[in-house]
Amino acid sequence: MHILIATRRPNELSAFADALLRETGAQLLFADSWTNVLATVKVIPPAFVILDEGLAEGKPLELARQLVTVNAMINTAVVSPLGAEEFHEASEGLGILAPVPAHPLEQDGVALAAVFKRFM
Repeated sequence: MHILIATRRPNELSAFADALLRETGAQLLFADSWTNVLATVKVIPPAFVILDEGLAEGKPLELARQLVTVNAMINTAVVSPLGAEEFHEASEGLGILAPVPAHPLEQDGVALAAVFKRFM
């Protein structure tokens, strides 16, 4: 199983990613652009995709909309500074499993892994 993390800050997310790896046993893949995310999804369809803020091409919810057109079955989590209600409104209809805090820590990786395990 693969988890794709779309981010330009893999070092900053290392504790979060390490917790995901430890808790799920998945192979982690990283992409730093929309082009790389879309190409990876087509070649190695991951079980889960985590979309971080800060990709040059646009916001993660916009990329989530594009991912749905490539593969509507992709399970996605999105890094977002929005509150729970705002996030729900902004992401409605995109099939996003969970929001991730803007600066995710190890415990956020453990929590997201628990969400992912329900879909494995």
